[in-house]
Amino acid sequence: MKKINLFSLLLLSLLLTACFTRRAMEPAPEAETFPPTLILVSFDGCRYDYPEHAHTPALDAIAREGVKAEGLKTAFPSKTFPNHLTLVTGLYPGHHGILANTMYDAEHDRWYRLSNGAVADASWYRGEPIWVTAEKQGVKTATYFWPGSEAPIQGVRPTYWEAYDHHRPFAERVEQVLSWLDLPKGERPQFITLYFHEPDETGHQYGPLSPEALSALEEVDVQLEALLAGLKERGLEEKVNLMVVSDHGMTSTSRDSVIFLDDYINLDDVMVVDWSPLLALRPKEGKEEEVWQALKNAHPRMQVYRKDELPQHWHYEKSDPLVQPILALADEHWSITTHAYFDSHPHKPSPGAHGYDPAYSNMNAIFYARGPAFKRGYEAPLIENIHLYALMCHLLNIEPTEQDGKLDAVKDLLR
Repeated sequence: MKKINLFSLLLLSLLLTACFTRRAMEPAPEAETFPPTLILVSFDGCRYDYPEHAHTPALDAIAREGVKAEGLKTAFPSKTFPNHLTLVTGLYPGHHGILANTMYDAEHDRWYRLSNGAVADASWYRGEPIWVTAEKQGVKTATYFWPGSEAPIQGVRPTYWEAYDHHRPFAERVEQVLSWLDLPKGERPQFITLYFHEPDETGHQYGPLSPEALSALEEVDVQLEALLAGLKERGLEEKVNLMVVSDHGMTSTSRDSVIFLDDYINLDDVMVVDWSPLLALRPKEGKEEEVWQALKNAHPRMQVYRKDELPQHWHYEKSDPLVQPILALADEHWSITTHAYFDSHPHKPSPGAHGYDPAYSNMNAIFYARGPAFKRGYEAPLIENIHLYALMCHLLNIEPTEQDGKLDAVKDLLR
């Protein structure tokens, strides 16, 4: 009887040892099934060449370990909201509906302004942001401050989102992104955005490549370094893809390069929807021809267009009620204003500005990426930002919706 018990114990011991040995050799289930995950970071107003003039160890590390593009070409107009929406929809602003930071809808007599709550009104947004595409396909998303993410577009919001708070500390934003990654698999978002309003704000105030603007870039690079460290601590460096972009670049402006609108027309004859450098005018009834004739050859540094003759590369539709009857675009470095505003604002125009034609290289933004999907140490040529939506859908393994961009245009970035 004792021999049988001893044999049974030995056999049980061998089986248990084999079982534990096999389990120790197998990777953790979570490691096997970690789903495709992407973090999209925006440094607002970071011109393509800023990192060359600043101390940016986090961006430099991404360039070594992943991909750095020569630049990211902005869509027209090179403004914040239009291009942040282009980045996440793959549509030109003229197609996704956010043509400017300030718009007037003549059909419904309403305004889109960053200050009047319109940003949370889904009826303004024609395009489908990637968080909507993902959520429709069962992929959880999270947006930490991204233009458009406060609106229930097509009735869909990100699983997690934050109403914009300009004063929210940058470190707190990074901590929240890492906290989302710490959630259990069923609750964790696979697509996350992170937005910083620098170096744009400082670039406006002090000018591009100023010591202050470069210092502001270094400040957000420190936050990017914290994000990279957080990914490393969690063992996610080769499980999470990371893309760092900007919406537009920045150029210098001065009080020596100003076009005074009231030198040429009576301001009582028009509604000025948007000012500089893209002037959007709505002449009052019966005044359109008079205003057009007065402005069309008014200044050699200002190109003036009627709604039905806009440049093709603007991708504006002449039937769009948001496109005003007369548009005028200043050349790079030039500003459009009035004598009254100029005289009462001695520090305007600001030393830095954007919104110009994307053909100017100073409107180009940054693009950096690293992670399991991207090549290592690859220097890419200039990329058009309309293609990033297709790229992000590919990284998340979801089906894209209608777009202006193409995955083939950026496939060279991938391993």
